[in-house]
Amino acid sequence: MKSAMKRTAWVSMLAMTAGVAYQAQAAGADPLAQIEPPQSEWTYEDAGAPDYIVEVPSFTVPATGVIDYINSVIPFPFEDDRWVKAVQFIPGDKRVLHHLLSYVVPAEDDNTGMIDEADNDPRREFLEGYAPGKEYATSYPENTGIFVPTGSALRMSIHYTSFGQEVVDNTRVGLWFFDEDELPEFEYHTYSVSHGGGVDAINIPPGAMRHEMAADHVFDKDIVLHGFRAHMHYRGRAMSARVVYPDNTGDDIINIPDYNFAWQPTYQMTEPMVLPAGSRVIVEGTFDNSEYNLGVPDPTVPAVAGLQSWEEMFIGYFSYHDYR
Repeated sequence: MKSAMKRTAWVSMLAMTAGVAYQAQAAGADPLAQIEPPQSEWTYEDAGAPDYIVEVPSFTVPATGVIDYINSVIPFPFEDDRWVKAVQFIPGDKRVLHHLLSYVVPAEDDNTGMIDEADNDPRREFLEGYAPGKEYATSYPENTGIFVPTGSALRMSIHYTSFGQEVVDNTRVGLWFFDEDELPEFEYHTYSVSHGGGVDAINIPPGAMRHEMAADHVFDKDIVLHGFRAHMHYRGRAMSARVVYPDNTGDDIINIPDYNFAWQPTYQMTEPMVLPAGSRVIVEGTFDNSEYNLGVPDPTVPAVAGLQSWEEMFIGYFSYHDYR
């Protein structure tokens, strides 16, 4: 089955951040030189304003101090099912909105407490996230979308950081929907592959320049892989992903040799990969906890897992739809 389904060529990736789609493997061209700032507030094609805008509750960010993650749940008022084809985040103040993750959840569920980004809870569906550098709307691959059944809510995990001045953040989330006569065939999913095991699973020794880490997951059904996003914190230096098929052959998926915490795009493939059931995806990365990494708060102490940026995470996000 795999021989009829797998893609054997190296997959060219598209970085969709900052509104520029560029061939990651193109030679000679500097993709950063092609970047232009957004020409309008809402940037999904020529669709204009979103079909629906979620006003995230205002939050006063203090001038100093550590701010716990905000768990915000906003019920949708829709009386019928919807399919999201594009989403965009407009930060109220980019200086304090560190990142935001959003999920579609049943409104009647117990949606209290903090979201564990590494936990693939089947009761929620990842919508999209905001991270540094994400300026434009995110659209889903052709014939795919995020299903929003009646009675759903938008649940957000919001991370603010202080910068020496008190400000009020009023972030907005814009949603564009499919028309009833163009509903997609496939639901778009995102699965997070991480180290697991909680805080103790990450322990980067003081001064370590190339601390390696890996995680894997076996998909138990056929999928069509469309995208990947890497997430680490200040010590993250590189991340790659590959697949080992059921017959023990393999393919590279992506290689990010110079990970930058301030540049966290979602990479979308120019040619999706079909992974048969039993395929194992492997995420591998390196951390630099040495004095030569200027982002390290204190290279003389170990780095452990945690939510704050001076702590660490190791997550690879795989975006796909079922194969039929």
